[in-house]
Amino acid sequence: MRNFMCYRDNVPPLDFTGIHLACLSGDNGNGKSAIIDAMTWALWGKARAASDDELIYTNQPEMEVEFDFAVGQQLYRIIRKRSRPKKKSGAGQSSLEFQIKAGNDFRPITGNTIAQTQQKIIETLHMDYDTFINSAYLRQGHADEFTSQAPAKRKEVLGNILGLARYDELEDRAKSLVKQYEAEIALTESSLQEIHGELSRKPECEAELEKAQTALNVIEAVIKENDAALDELRRKKESLESKRAQLEELEIRLAGSARDLQRWEEQAGQHLSRIKTYEEVIGRRAEIETGYAKFTGVKKAVEELDRKERQAHGLERQKMQFEAKVEKARNALTTEHTVAQREIARLEARASTLPALKDQLNQAQARRRKLADTEAALRQKEQAVQEAQKQVSYLESERVRLEKEIGEVGEKLDLIASHIASHTEARCPLCNSELTREGLALIAAKYTREKEAKADSLIANRDNLAHKRAEFEALSREKVELEGSLKQESARLQSQEELGKSKIREIEEESLKLAEHRSALSDIEQRLARRDFAAAEQQAMGAIERELAGLDYAPARHDEARRQLQQLESCERDKNSLDEALRLIDREKETAEKAQQEAQSKRDSVKLDTEKKEGLAAELVGLPAARQELAAAEVGYKELTARRSQSQEALGSIKAQLQRLGELEIKQKEKEDLMARSAGEEALYRDLARAFGKTGIQALLIEVALPEIEAEANRLLARMTDNRMHVKFETQKETKRGTVQETLDISIADELGTRSYEMFSGGEAFRINFAVRIALSRLLARRAGAPLPTLIIDEGFGTQDSTGIEKLKEAITSIQDDFDKILVITHLEELKDAFPTRIDVTKTAEGSMFSVS
Repeated sequence: MRNFMCYRDNVPPLDFTGIHLACLSGDNGNGKSAIIDAMTWALWGKARAASDDELIYTNQPEMEVEFDFAVGQQLYRIIRKRSRPKKKSGAGQSSLEFQIKAGNDFRPITGNTIAQTQQKIIETLHMDYDTFINSAYLRQGHADEFTSQAPAKRKEVLGNILGLARYDELEDRAKSLVKQYEAEIALTESSLQEIHGELSRKPECEAELEKAQTALNVIEAVIKENDAALDELRRKKESLESKRAQLEELEIRLAGSARDLQRWEEQAGQHLSRIKTYEEVIGRRAEIETGYAKFTGVKKAVEELDRKERQAHGLERQKMQFEAKVEKARNALTTEHTVAQREIARLEARASTLPALKDQLNQAQARRRKLADTEAALRQKEQAVQEAQKQVSYLESERVRLEKEIGEVGEKLDLIASHIASHTEARCPLCNSELTREGLALIAAKYTREKEAKADSLIANRDNLAHKRAEFEALSREKVELEGSLKQESARLQSQEELGKSKIREIEEESLKLAEHRSALSDIEQRLARRDFAAAEQQAMGAIERELAGLDYAPARHDEARRQLQQLESCERDKNSLDEALRLIDREKETAEKAQQEAQSKRDSVKLDTEKKEGLAAELVGLPAARQELAAAEVGYKELTARRSQSQEALGSIKAQLQRLGELEIKQKEKEDLMARSAGEEALYRDLARAFGKTGIQALLIEVALPEIEAEANRLLARMTDNRMHVKFETQKETKRGTVQETLDISIADELGTRSYEMFSGGEAFRINFAVRIALSRLLARRAGAPLPTLIIDEGFGTQDSTGIEKLKEAITSIQDDFDKILVITHLEELKDAFPTRIDVTKTAEGSMFSVS
């Protein structure tokens, strides 16, 4: 187990190998039942908690249980884990692994999902969680789950334990199928009535078919005569439509030709205008070339001055960069000098505090050594508190037991007094002989003495308990106060000691660096005095100043040359215009001549197309009449085809009706066969529903099981009560009206006569519950087909007196051969040493622990 309930991750494995009969003991709340919860959670994912997250140890993120078990000779292993949700609104994560021993290792047989894996485990065990808690596991507070029910309810509970709910499911399924087949029969009958009604129209449909076929033949003959005339009209109209399309195409071409003619005329005019401009520029050729020669001379002088200007600016920027680097180096050395002075002053001040710190450390270490005496006193207090707590727990359990025993004896005295007062008959449950008034008086006297002795013991117990409680509370307060002061002082001294050591180490390490800082300070001062920094930058600055002096650049001369160049810029534009005119004038002349030729060609084309247009327009005069004649003929033809379509649709509809009637005849036969089969199935499932019901198989199984339960319960009850008590189950009883009612009454006989279960005291009722539950457990395991090698009894035995506890121990011992392992969970001292093996569970600050002895 890891972080499961009250167990942390420091718990060793609990090995049950070699254990047959054992007691799982420890104080209440220590974690005895949590061990069984770990088993059930590993096997079935279920325990006492409402959710898996409640099983995780407080403040831990996850838990894990690994459980090994054997079925026959085969060993299996289950590993189940659970982690808390990472967010409050999220869900936790679970995992489940199932393994089988193969050789020296375990091989996984885990399913694809947790549900599939869980089903594999249940199939391997042949037992689910409900079967387990009603058979092998007597949970605390649930021993009377069967006997405490009302008599009329016990039969239902027994049915659930025997698994008769399966027959209820089968009964419901059979009834559901009966209703299903009844509905099918009613639906089939309704469908057959509809089919009979439709089939009666078959002769009428056959007559309508013959009439519709004759009408269709007449219409098709008329349509055939009109097809030839309609085709001739269509050909005439199509010829005229083709010529109309030619006319439209010719009109579009004429419009395009007109646009092209305009475009060529405009291009010819543009070319002639540019030729005139070029001829004017060429006439000024000598003047333009003289001005351009002067412009190029001034331009070369400006370009040379531009080059020197750029070179001078570059040298000035380099000089400024080197000056900045020299100044930066000087500032860096000055800063280092200041930092070194400050660090030396700080280290000297820190070193002066070292003697005082060492003295404080020695004082703190001395005070910590003195705390050992206080820790020894605290351990003595803790032992005294634990001893007082054990004594209080024992006295409280003794008080509860004495109070219950006094109550049980009082109930028996009241019952004996009622027999004596009413003169009713009382018989011995063993020999069935009548008990006289003297015999009852002797029994009453015995119970009276027993009650008085227990009352005296109870008074002494209460006085002793009050004294021990006061002693426990006083010791607890002293322990808490001492523990708090010890923890506070120890933490304070430890913190003071660690801080002092840290400061001393730090100052000693810094003192070693003081000489280094002083030497570095002297070196910095010498470099500043002889300007020993940025030597390469200082040399580069001198070289740049010499290069600037040899460049001979004058800004005034440069500005005058730029002004002259600006005045001569028009000469350059004139030269570009002259070059363009000489280069393009011949090409412009050729292009102008070509544009004039294309314009004339377009004029000739427009004239020819205009003549064709006039001829086509004359031929298209008869097109509207041809269109009207064809439209009238098509309307008549369309009416004929519509009449033919209507006749064809009517004929097809009648044929479809006749085809559907033929299909209905086949469907009628199928429906009749289906109704016969449904009637047979309905009768079969009606019989099965009666057989699976409460008065059928279920009643037979309960009647067979009850004698077996009664015999096993009486065997254990006789051992626990020295043959004083006997149990009997009755499944039927007669009502006041004289009828027989189904029930399940439990009657118990003892020396005072036969009474119902509800009339017995707590201790007696527990022995009855115990016997009946063991009997039910053995029966349930056999009925479910599941192995039952282990019995776990987690019940409070506080209702029993010393004699009753001895009888319970004997009963448990008597059934030990029926089980491979028996675990009894209790905190009573009388039971802790009653069994060969003992598993003690204790709670510590690090979680619960256990030991096997």
